[in-house]
Parts: sequence; structure tokens; C-alpha cells
Amino acid sequence: MHIYEYLFTAVIIVTILLASSTMIEILSEPSRSVSEKEQLKVAAQKLMSQLLLDPGDPPDWGSNVTIDESSLKAFGLAKYSETTREAYALDPDKVYRLNDALLLLNNTRSLFIPPSRVINLLNLGNEYGFALEIFPALNVSIAPGKDSGKYEFSVSSEYGGLPIFGANVTATMYYYDASSQKIASKSTPPNLQTGIGGKCVVDFGSIPTTEMKILTLVVDYYSVRVAKVFPAGLNVKRARLIGDHLFLNETYNISGKAYEIIVEKRGIGYMIEDVKFSLNKVGDGKFDLTYVEPSAVAVLAVSEDEDGVKLIFASKEVNLAYSSIPGVWSFPFAYSVERSVVIGGSAYIVRLYLWRMSW
Repeated sequence: MHIYEYLFTAVIIVTILLASSTMIEILSEPSRSVSEKEQLKVAAQKLMSQLLLDPGDPPDWGSNVTIDESSLKAFGLAKYSETTREAYALDPDKVYRLNDALLLLNNTRSLFIPPSRVINLLNLGNEYGFALEIFPALNVSIAPGKDSGKYEFSVSSEYGGLPIFGANVTATMYYYDASSQKIASKSTPPNLQTGIGGKCVVDFGSIPTTEMKILTLVVDYYSVRVAKVFPAGLNVKRARLIGDHLFLNETYNISGKAYEIIVEKRGIGYMIEDVKFSLNKVGDGKFDLTYVEPSAVAVLAVSEDEDGVKLIFASKEVNLAYSSIPGVWSFPFAYSVERSVVIGGSAYIVRLYLWRMSW
């Protein structure tokens, strides 16, 4: 009988040990999960700080078109200046070079910085995956009005699409005047504001041409400024502006002048003006400007070819979706960080998702 007592005791001891091991694992799982989430949180915040506060190496890699992905030694999107360093001010050229959809031209493909290279530069290895979104702080859309020369703007928040009431609106229409063979402009009256539905109607009156028009809009809501450039005509061709280089997908005979549209703060509002600079052809579909104003939001030029006159424009706006895994923006256990930044004088939201590739 004693042997059965020993066996029964051994079974009880083994059961107690197994139960204790299971209980320890169950009790430690939440702590381990919290620890892993905290580590991911710290890693995401550090990564966001590097992206937004570090200009990278070389620091002018955005505007310097001779620098490709292999020439980058460190990665960062901060604007670089020898005299001033503003926190959370990003370089539009650096952000532009992350958008492969905008760099599909034959002469700009080499300027794209792929996510695989960024992962190596950020030392993420195979341990982490990330996705980066950059978009304007305010949604601004445009629709032609019932009458010629009238346009309706809608301004809404990025959060929930709520309409913005009381936003100040400044708009200027740039168009090609065939009689003078120059680019002319018409501006709206000052102190326009959006109504309760977040909408505002502007009237530019009669414009000589309906084919070659560019509409420049500045929306200000309690110092949150967003500048938008819309093609409003038919014979309008988009170009790419990186640094002081203008890239086109086709060969155009562009005159030697470029009109840079700049936005300046004047009192309680903004002024949309233009300045002229020389434009030199340096290759097929590639032109260099003598100087690009820091406050420029777009560049306009006129092309006169055998198939007629066209208005060329390039905007400094950015809207980015950039991921280490194409088409994937977030994993279930990803940690997200969001910051407000300034790019080219306009307010943007930067949202970073970071996840672990393995646990």
C-alpha cells in the first residue's frame, strides 16, 4: 500500500509544479506585453524625432539632384540652413523625393529614395517595419461655380472631415493672356471667409482665356496656413520642381522666364504675388532656375510649340504615403506617433506607424 501513497504524492507534486508554472506564465504575460509595447513606443518616438529634427547627411540631399540613394549617409527630413534651424520645419524637396508617384518621369527616377534604403540608414534592419504619412492640416477642395469665373472652395478638418467656419481665404488666378503673350493674374477681394458649411465662393469675373489657368489659394485658420495650387484650365501641363531644377516629361520649348508664385504675410492676411527669374535649359525636359524664393509655392512657365501654347506649372505641395511594405500602413500591434510640422510655410500632419516584424 505504501507504494500507492508515494505515487499519489508524486502526482500531486507534479500537478502543483505544472499549475505553478502555468500561473507564473499567465501572470507574467501582461507584464511582458506592456514591456514590449513600451519598447515599441520608445522606438517610435525616437524614430520620429530623427525624421523631423535631423537634416540627414549630406544635409542638402533634397535639393541636390547629384545625390542619389547610395550617396546618403544619414536620413532625416528637417530643413537645413546655415543661419537658422526651426524645429519641426521640414524640407519640401526631401519629402518630395520620397514620393515615387511624383517621380515617374524618365529624368527623375534616380531621385527617388526607396524605403529599403531608409530602413538601412535608420538601422531598423529586419526587426521593424514602418509607414509614414504626410498630409495638409486642412482639407481644401475646389469646384467650378455655375457662372464663369466663379469657384467654390470647401475647407474641412482632417479629423472627421468637419467643416471649418471662419477660415480666411486668399485666392489669385494666374492665366496666359494671348494679347500680351504674358502670364497675367486676378485676385479676389480681401477678408473672404468660409461660411458655416466651410465653403466660400470667389468670383474672378471675366478672364480672357478658359484653357490656361492656375488657381492659387491660401487658407488661414488661427495661424494654421495651407497653400494649394489647382490647375483650372485644359492646356496646363504639370512639371516637377526639386531645388532649383524644373523637370518635365516631354520636350517643351519654354521661354526664358519663370514666374515664381510666393505667399507673404501682410498684416492679418496674406498676399499672393509673383516674381520673375531666368530659366535655362540644361537637357531634355530639364531646366534650371537662377533662384527659387524660399516662400515660393509654385513655378509657372509658358511653352510655345508647334501644337500651340501651354501653361507649365510645378507646385511645392506634398502629400505622402510611404511604407516599408508596399500597400501596408499598419499592423494590429503597431504604435503610431503624430506631429504637426511646417513644410514650405504650410501646416502639415506627419503620422508615423512602427511595428515589429517579429516578437
